[in-house]
Amino acid sequence: MSTEVRDEVDIDVIELLTNVDFPQIFDSDDDAYNFYSSFAQRSGFSIRRHHVYRNTTDEGNPETVYKREFVCHRSGVSKPVKVNELESQRKRKASRCSCSARLVVAKETIGSEEKWVVIYFNNVHNHDLLDEKEVQFLPAYRNIPVVDQNRILMMHKAGCSINVTMRLLELEKGIDVGSLPFMDKDIRNFLQNQNGIDKQNDALDVLKLCKGLKELDDAFQYDYTIDENKKLEHIIWAFGDSIRAYESFGDVVVFDTTYRINRYDMPLGIWLGVDNHGNSVFFGCNFLAFVKGKNPQTILTDQDPSLKEAIANEFPNTKHAFCIWHILAKLPSWFSFVLGARYNDFKSEFFKVYHLDCEDDFEQYWKSMVAQFGLSNDIHIKLLYSLRQRWALPYLKDFFFAGMTTTGRSESINSYIKHFLDVGVAVQIRNQVGEEARMRQKYHNHLLKTSFPMEEHVASILTPYAFGLIQIEIELSTKYAATETNSGSFIVKHHTKDDGGRLVTWIESQESIRCSCKEFEFSGILCRHAIRVLLMKNYFHIPSKYLPFRWRRESSLIPRSRHIVNNNDVSSSEFHSLIQCLEYESLKTKERKQIATKGLEDLIREIKGMSESHEDQIGLEVVPNNDECDVGIPVRTRSKGRPKGSKAKVVVEVVSNNDECDVGNPVRTKSKGRPKRSRPKGGVEAATKIRHCLFPNCGATGHDTRNCPNKRKHNDMLPNESPNVFKKGWRNSSN
Repeated sequence: MSTEVRDEVDIDVIELLTNVDFPQIFDSDDDAYNFYSSFAQRSGFSIRRHHVYRNTTDEGNPETVYKREFVCHRSGVSKPVKVNELESQRKRKASRCSCSARLVVAKETIGSEEKWVVIYFNNVHNHDLLDEKEVQFLPAYRNIPVVDQNRILMMHKAGCSINVTMRLLELEKGIDVGSLPFMDKDIRNFLQNQNGIDKQNDALDVLKLCKGLKELDDAFQYDYTIDENKKLEHIIWAFGDSIRAYESFGDVVVFDTTYRINRYDMPLGIWLGVDNHGNSVFFGCNFLAFVKGKNPQTILTDQDPSLKEAIANEFPNTKHAFCIWHILAKLPSWFSFVLGARYNDFKSEFFKVYHLDCEDDFEQYWKSMVAQFGLSNDIHIKLLYSLRQRWALPYLKDFFFAGMTTTGRSESINSYIKHFLDVGVAVQIRNQVGEEARMRQKYHNHLLKTSFPMEEHVASILTPYAFGLIQIEIELSTKYAATETNSGSFIVKHHTKDDGGRLVTWIESQESIRCSCKEFEFSGILCRHAIRVLLMKNYFHIPSKYLPFRWRRESSLIPRSRHIVNNNDVSSSEFHSLIQCLEYESLKTKERKQIATKGLEDLIREIKGMSESHEDQIGLEVVPNNDECDVGIPVRTRSKGRPKGSKAKVVVEVVSNNDECDVGNPVRTKSKGRPKRSRPKGGVEAATKIRHCLFPNCGATGHDTRNCPNKRKHNDMLPNESPNVFKKGWRNSSN
């Protein structure tokens, strides 16, 4: 080192400006930086690396660093943003104020060792220093320890939100809320950085995961398509038990396309249903190619117009309805400002109209409600009325929905779907809630609330969930009176109400009963009015046809063989009922089980020896067990806005499941600023939220309270308290 550099050392300045034992010699420049950083944190500021001095005259090593400079984080001045960069950069507040505090160290040879010696130190700041509580919020000290990083990644993979992750870390460490050395945005930035690490193999990793699942479970099905650039474009998958569950519970499905895979902003089409235990069950993602064309009776979606047209073409015999919870979520933004204090009254009336039983009553009460609140010209009211046949209960009562229209069910489904917002979790998700429910029904005893044999009979057939629903109806039926009419029908009324009651039609020869409330047709649970008539007719059991197969106990409900994939014959319900009864009775004792097993083995051998004439077939479709069954068909991509009557076909390349080595990651939609929310809205739900000015007696749009014209007029009319006193936010008219 040169003598000139060593002469810059001012030990007196170091001793004068510090109250700590500040060393003058360090083993490395990193040691000097770490010590200065620790000193800065105790003093109320942070530092950053600044100039690096290199020896360009050293022929042996021209890049040798011989001096380092560390400065206060507020050193220097902020560079002005160029005009052409304004659109691509966020407006960040500047913190630099030309602070001169700094530490300079230089390399010297002391004895036979190279050391880093302090040659200059300045601890004079031109800004206020932070106290102990404030300094922890400086970015330089908000580091996430490696141990916490691993925990954060694990909880993120498990679907935990950032707030939940922070709270769990605080509980594990036994510290108070807000005492972590990092903030929620640090976790968010950390996860975003992790998403960029080794992401070039995302598509391959997902396909390898699917291939591994296929090897473990031969019933697992998946297929995918790639675009012209060999980028992963579509992928569909379904577990074997999901396909089997669809066979039993695919009569009512929810198709949700409002979520997206986080990393690539890819739309995620999720098929969900409800099993016989009332749990949400995952069928698959765009998986209908694997169920050989079995269509649902009812499908619920959001209000996307393209879905309406696609479902009409693909499922012409399926009832398409809109999820009511998507509509309810928009009511506040549509009507709260327009109606003001009357909004709560409107919401109550809306729910009354929604739950009416008769279409004529709906038309009458809807017009009355619109007139009462002066909404005849409101665009949202007109839109809701035009779509009434897809969301209002009076128009849906003739179709089976299995209770999927309730708001409670919506919360369950939304919570369930949130587990799918990462590719890996989306592929690996399994249905475990139903398995746990099947286990519970084996040892839980039903609590009977009446002395009716009908209740005991139902408890032995239906699942605990379905039994709980019909038990309520049986209990409430005692509060109704049934009066027989001349036509043989019954008028059933509540003993405290004077309304017209419900009309129940009973045909004894066919054991057929039908109520005007249509609750059985809608939910599959016999209503209290029909039960009251059955009790009046001295029925101890509910007829078997009114204990639907899909609400019965689990025994043989889901076929375990993957070869049986479709059966639309009505005789199958009787067949499955016999199997259910056989298993229920056989599993009571070991002796019964042994006898049933031996008898079934003999029966199967006898059936296999029978001929298979075509005229005796009952419509059971048996899929051969070969490799061709494991290859799905490509996803049909539909373009929005095409004219009716024409089919826009998009040709996509279907790739063999064994040819995965050259598949690239999906093309991600880039966005500026923070990531888009996970739920892009569509249709009715996508209505723009109109923001109104909150200044008193204004409420107009196009501005807010900061630049409201009424506010300026109001301020101009106020007398000045003093010509020299100005309140915060006011302007001096003389300036």
